[in-house]
Amino acid sequence: MIRPSMILAVLVGLIATHAGTYWKGHKAGAVREVAKCQAQQLQDAQDASRALESLQQQLREREAKWVRQQQEAADAIAQVRVEYLPGKTIVKREVVREPRYRDCVVSPGMRDTLNAALAGRPVPGAAEVESRHGRLPADA
Repeated sequence: MIRPSMILAVLVGLIATHAGTYWKGHKAGAVREVAKCQAQQLQDAQDASRALESLQQQLREREAKWVRQQQEAADAIAQVRVEYLPGKTIVKREVVREPRYRDCVVSPGMRDTLNAALAGRPVPGAAEVESRHGRLPADA
């Protein structure tokens, strides 16, 4: 007959083996994830290093170009020759014509009104000015 202690021993043995297997798999999975993470970090660091090297190369090329341009400018300045020539004064005359409106046609009544307004006198015929609200006073 099967004894209860035997069943209990087999059950404890199964639990222990399954727990051990689970624990071993868990540790292996954790180690694998850590390795993947480290590999990704290493890849990112290599990409950043390549990008940094590329930028440094571009900077070196720009600096070399700048130094070359400075040298060319210095060489050009060194070749400048100063010449003193006798002075000549050249006078240019330019006539600018502004448009004049000579054909201004104003009626005699309007001319009297404009002259009176410019002189500060009362405008002749102002008492007869009407608006849609009625007549305006002469001194308005």
